[in-house]
Order: sequence, then C-alpha cells, then structure tokens
Amino acid sequence: MAHKPSRLKAYLNAMLLFVLLLAASLVVVIFEQLRYEEALLKREQSVRLAEELRQSSNDLAKLSRNYVTTLDPVYKSLFYELVGIRDGTLPRPKSYSLVYWDVNINNTREHEEYGEAVPLLTLLRKTGLTDDEWRKVIMAKHNSDSLVKIEKRAMTLVEEDDPVDFDKRNLALAMLADDYFINTKMDIMQPILEAEQMIIARTQADVDRAKRNLSLATVLLLFVCVMLTWCIYKIGQQLKLLIGCSIPELQSTIKRLGNGDFLTTISVNDSNKDSVLGWLAKTQGRLASLNLAHFRSIVDSSDDAIISKSIHGVIASWNKGAERIFGYTSDEMIGKPLATIIPDERQHEEPEILAKIARGEKVDHFETQRLHKDGHLVDLSVTISPIYNGDGEVIGASKIARDISKAKAAEAEIHRLAYFDALTGLANRRYLYSYLDQSCQEAIKDGRQLAVVFIDLDNFKPLNDSKGHEAGDVLLKSVSNRLLSLIEQPDIASRFGGDEFILVLHGPLWAETTSTEWLNAFLNEAMPVLNEPYIIEDFTHQCSPSVGVAVMGQHGEAGEVLIQQADQAMYLAKSKGKNQFVFHTSVDESMS
Repeated sequence: MAHKPSRLKAYLNAMLLFVLLLAASLVVVIFEQLRYEEALLKREQSVRLAEELRQSSNDLAKLSRNYVTTLDPVYKSLFYELVGIRDGTLPRPKSYSLVYWDVNINNTREHEEYGEAVPLLTLLRKTGLTDDEWRKVIMAKHNSDSLVKIEKRAMTLVEEDDPVDFDKRNLALAMLADDYFINTKMDIMQPILEAEQMIIARTQADVDRAKRNLSLATVLLLFVCVMLTWCIYKIGQQLKLLIGCSIPELQSTIKRLGNGDFLTTISVNDSNKDSVLGWLAKTQGRLASLNLAHFRSIVDSSDDAIISKSIHGVIASWNKGAERIFGYTSDEMIGKPLATIIPDERQHEEPEILAKIARGEKVDHFETQRLHKDGHLVDLSVTISPIYNGDGEVIGASKIARDISKAKAAEAEIHRLAYFDALTGLANRRYLYSYLDQSCQEAIKDGRQLAVVFIDLDNFKPLNDSKGHEAGDVLLKSVSNRLLSLIEQPDIASRFGGDEFILVLHGPLWAETTSTEWLNAFLNEAMPVLNEPYIIEDFTHQCSPSVGVAVMGQHGEAGEVLIQQADQAMYLAKSKGKNQFVFHTSVDESMS
C-alpha cells in the first residue's frame, strides 16, 4: 500500500499544474475573444460609416431634386438637417441608419432620441483608418461638399420668383443632372469604394489573425481541460484504492459506526482488505463482539430463536435456540440474508416486515413458516422489534421466534375432530350443514344448479352383525374412498351418520340448462362403482346403495330442507327395491 500515497501525490501535483494552465488558458481565450470581437466591430463601423458618407450624398441629391420639383419645404428642411448631422452641427439621431431618410420623410419624429453632435469624419477617424484610407475619405467628403453647394444653388434658384419661373426650375433640375454633377458624383463614389476595399482588406487580416489566435487558445484550453479531467479521474482511482470505497460510502460507514450501528455488515473484498474500509470492517467486528458479549449468556439460554439482523435483512447474530429450531449453526448463518430460511411462497413477507421495521413499527406474534436445514417447514410465532442507534435511527431488528409446530398440529387435530369424521376422514354433519348453507347462497347468487345426494347402504347391517364392527369400519372406509374418487372441488362428500353419506354437487348454470341430465350422468357412473364388491380381509361383501336426490330450485331452498327432501327420495328408492336412485318429486314438478 506504500505506493498509493506517492502516486496520489504525483497526480495531485499534476492536477495543480493543469489548474494553473487552465486559468492561464482561460485568460488567453478571453483576451483573444475580445480582440476578435474588437476587430469585427472596427471593420463593421469603418465600412458602415464609409457607406454612410456615400449614402448621405445620394440622400442629399434626392432631397434637393424633390424640393426643386415640388417646392415642399419638408425636403429643404431634411436637406439642411442631413448636412448638419454629417458636418456635426446638429445632433445625430440614435436610430440613424442608411435608410433613415427613406423611412422618415413623412414622419414627424416627435419621439426621436438624439445623441451628441459629432462630424461624420470624426467618427471615421476614430475607427483607426490608415493615412491612405483617410485621404480617400477626405477626397470623397470634399467632392460631396462641392455637390452640396450646387444643390443649394439649385434650390435657391427656384425660390427667386413667386410664382415659380418654370425656366429657372428646369435650369435648376439641369444643374442637378448635368455632366459636371454626374462626374462629381462619381468622384465621390470612387474614393469611397477604394477606401472600403482598403478597410476590408486591412480589417480582414486583423480578423483572421484574431480568429486564428482564438482557435489556438481554444484548442489549448480544451487540451488542458482533458488533461485536468484525466488527473481528477486518476486521483479518484487512487483515493478509492486508498479508502477502499467511494467518499460518500466511507462517510456513511463512519456515520453508522459513530451512531452505534455495529450490525450493518461492511462489505470488504480481497482487493481492499488493506484499506481504510478494511480497517473499519475489522473495527466493526470487534465492536460488535464487545457489544453483544454481555447479552450472549441470556440469549443462548433461551429455547426460542433470538436473531438480530440489519435493516437490509442480513443476519448479525444467531443464538443456540435458533440452531435447535432451524438446524443451522451460527457460523453458517451470520452474514447471510434471512431469506435463506424463508420458503419461496413466503418470500414476500421479508420486504414487508423490513419496511415496517424501517418505519419504527413492531411486528407482534406474527404466525408464519420457515425452512429447517433438512427442508421441512417449521411453524413459528414471531415478534420483531426495531433496533435503534444513539440518534434514534433504525439500524436493524431483533427477532424472537417460538416453535409452535406442536400447538399448530394440536389445533389442526382439534379442527379435524370438530369438522371431519374420525373413521372415514370425510366431512361430518356439522361441516356439511355449514358448507351446504354457504353453497346454497352462492348457487342462488350465481344462478347455478345445486344438488344434494343422500346415500344409504343396503346390505350393511348383516355385515356388522355377522363379521363385527371392525369389518363394517373397513367397508365404510372403502365407500368413502370410492365417493371421493367420483367428485371434484368444490363438491364434497360427508358421512351423515352410520352407513349414510351425503354428497353436495355443483351443476351448470340455470341459464344454460334446466335439465338434470348432468346428475343422471353422474349417478349412472357412481352406481356401478358403489356396487362393486368390497374386499374385507379374506372375504368379499356386496353392498348396494339406495340414493335420493334433491335439486335446489332456481329461487333457492334452505340446506336443511334439501337434506330432508333427499332423505325422503332415498327412502322411496329403498321402497322400490333398493339399489337405485330417485329424484325428489317436488323438484320434478317444478321442472315440468
């Protein structure tokens, strides 16, 4: 582990160097960006102001011609305003542009905002024109001023007579369109065009140079960022090797230990055993041993399973009682999830229990089943309580599990004796009445046919009298098995008493059929099965059934009434010669 701090120190030094380079690169990028933007701005201003000089000459010529033609004083006023703005004797509108005079001829400009009065040549000079560019601009301005004088003379000429002398107007218009005027106009445009070309060529070089420097500075900045990111990544790796986990995980682990949580397992693998996390895991183990030592004698003397687990369900302690109940030693279970002993069909219980524990709730006398090491299920009554640290936070749970297998078996036996016949295992009379009443209600609700089949054995008493009750019991068990083989859920077979049996059969929906053919089919199958000879020890016995059938009407009858009707039908079957089945006559009439 000695190499880890040295490597970490090297990466930290490298990161510091790249941080300084990053700051320097950022300053260079900002500086070059400003230079680039300044070069663009100067080029734009120089070209725009040169264009303004050219456009002002065109606007003055247009305004003077309009005045000579119309004598509208607005054109004359705009003409002199334009000259004043250009020469710096009048303030410059803040919205001034190349199309200003085109859009404001008929505009009163009551809300116009004005800036300072600055000559156009002064503005051009401030953009950093070279001497050659400046000479071209001065030449164009001088020629434009010459045209202004001609334009003023033309406007004065048309004003001499009132009304207007049309010959003088024509002469004035000629002054504004003769060869001298046109040539002077060209003398304005040519130097302006040359000046613009010179400005564009000069400023483009500045722009290209600034752009190139900006690109180089940006590449340098990106390189430094990449290297800084690499250093940070390598430092993170070294820190993780040194610490054994991430910083948030280390903070969380230290906080848990500081709060007295010695149950939550600190996961450490072979690669980080010799790290801060590994040392903490060893410390936690020692603290947990000390914390639990004074409870050990009490816990180990208990016959109940006393288990502690983390908030994530990992077993932290396992007493002798748990070893006796579940068959696993503490070495086999500590550090394992409690889900190890939970059967598949009950795996949902553990997340629900842990959620309650996390909320600080207690689970009292929860009856469930868990797996023994040999695979059999153990019935348990479980009480689970939260374990808190010094700050009142839930860090785990203590579980006391009592083996109630014998109590559950006794309870099941009591239930069996209460509701099932001790000899045959069939439902007894109490269960029959309860089940039949419930089935009647459900059949009425669902609109389903329901039948009660009353069976009495015809030749049972002679067997009892001649061979004894033991032989009779064997026959009753055989009859019970045959009846169970004939029915399926939710139908039931019950022993009503002595050699009397009752079946509760569920049929089709009344909406599908009102026929009892399904019952005929069942009874035609059942009669031969029940008539087969019964093998009892070393002899056989023939015992036929007399059967009475009662079908509940669509509007329903009480279960007890159906039994009485089936009983009456059974006695009718006996009176007709036995070994047959008879339907209750009232049912026949209701379906006729």
